[in-house]
Amino acid sequence: MRRLWLPLALLALLGVAYLFLPKGHSFHGTRLMNPKPVDFTLEGPEGPVRLADLGEVVLLFFGYVHCPDVCPTTLLALKRAYEGLSPAEQARVRVVFVSVDPERDSPEVADRYAKNFHPSFLGLSGSPEAIQEVAQRFGVYYQKTQYRGPGEYLVDHTATTFVVRGGRLVLLFSPEKVEATDKVVADLRALL
Repeated sequence: MRRLWLPLALLALLGVAYLFLPKGHSFHGTRLMNPKPVDFTLEGPEGPVRLADLGEVVLLFFGYVHCPDVCPTTLLALKRAYEGLSPAEQARVRVVFVSVDPERDSPEVADRYAKNFHPSFLGLSGSPEAIQEVAQRFGVYYQKTQYRGPGEYLVDHTATTFVVRGGRLVLLFSPEKVEATDKVVADLRALL
């Protein structure tokens, strides 16, 4: 009986230890426990673009071309994360910039701006109504401020990066979190 007790005690100890081991990837971004389905169609430089057609993992950032600080900083962070992926991983990930300033940012202007950060990035725009509908779907706030006249204003806007996988919103990166390149890359790899 004594011989049986030691192996059983060892197995019990291993079982308890297993319960405390980390399970899978611990996400740096805010992981949504109930991912909601999302889809939309906006205008790209060559016509309508549907979110569902963009790839396995899509990183969405809502901003505007004349943004003095948050947009360029975030898009540079997304460029670093994208370039941290292997070419095979990059083929499965798409970074999309959605303009919340459709009056100044045509689809061509938004796309040219996005491509200034990386040639594979895509810029989208659309009618004010279409942008408002898509922004509401993602809970994105935006509003003109410091208005000095037509074409002379800033736009306050949500600075979250939204990650869509397989048509579902699964992960969020705050402006601070998107700066941690290695952690963002690890999160993206865990989603692929």
